[in-house]
Amino acid sequence: MGKDILIRDQIFSTYDSLYDAEKKVADYVAGHQEDVINMSVAELAQNCATSQATVIRFCKKIGCEGFHKLKLKLAGEQSKQEELAASNEINIENMEQSLHNIMVSKVEEIKATFHNFDQKELRSIVDAVLGANLIEFAAMGNTIPIAMDGTYKFNQLGLHAVTSPMWETQEAFARTLKKGDVFFAISASGASKCLIRMAKIVKKQGGVTVAVTNQAKSPITEICDHVIITATREHIFYDQVSFTRMAAMAVIDTLFMLILSMKNDFFENVAEHERSVIEEKL
Repeated sequence: MGKDILIRDQIFSTYDSLYDAEKKVADYVAGHQEDVINMSVAELAQNCATSQATVIRFCKKIGCEGFHKLKLKLAGEQSKQEELAASNEINIENMEQSLHNIMVSKVEEIKATFHNFDQKELRSIVDAVLGANLIEFAAMGNTIPIAMDGTYKFNQLGLHAVTSPMWETQEAFARTLKKGDVFFAISASGASKCLIRMAKIVKKQGGVTVAVTNQAKSPITEICDHVIITATREHIFYDQVSFTRMAAMAVIDTLFMLILSMKNDFFENVAEHERSVIEEKL
């Protein structure tokens, strides 16, 4: 195992090659790293309902000579993370600090986005999606990949979703939405003239409009029926720059998982699609 690879990442990269008993150890270590540091090999084996020999095999498979080496590496990783404080500096000459600063900002974006979630709003959006015949994801510029991702994931579920990298085609789709259909407007600024125009078109036709934006007070939030506020930390590093997509991607993933949990049919659709994809791989 490379010295710079975290134990958690090493576990994930070797997980598929582990035996079932070893996976129990992997799951426990990944989820209880601080606790494992203070355990004996017997205690860990007991918590995983497996044998001490299995624990030792697991350690070797992830590149540690034994359980003691595993604990030392876990303790070192924890100490290093605690000692390296975050700042707003990005300097390629100080790569370690810069990467840590970026990582902390990304984690904070995701945490803040989930903290912003209104559970009733999410449930209303999920219910609207489940009742729609057609769902459109619309976006401009660097948020277009989020719309593409949303369309892909919703189609995996067996829902009928559309988008396009061209705003003209997005607007053409918007004009086909009927009463009860759902329109997602994804905009960091919430001020895109094209998306605002499309949202008005959909509302006039009786569709449900959802804004996914960084800006709680913006033209798009004033128009849409439902609003999901995402968080950004890019301004910490550079003024007037906001190019993050992670928070909005997290919104798409959240809706996907919530909808997936609603019906077994959705899970079967995703599983069948994954089987088809696997068949295309070498």
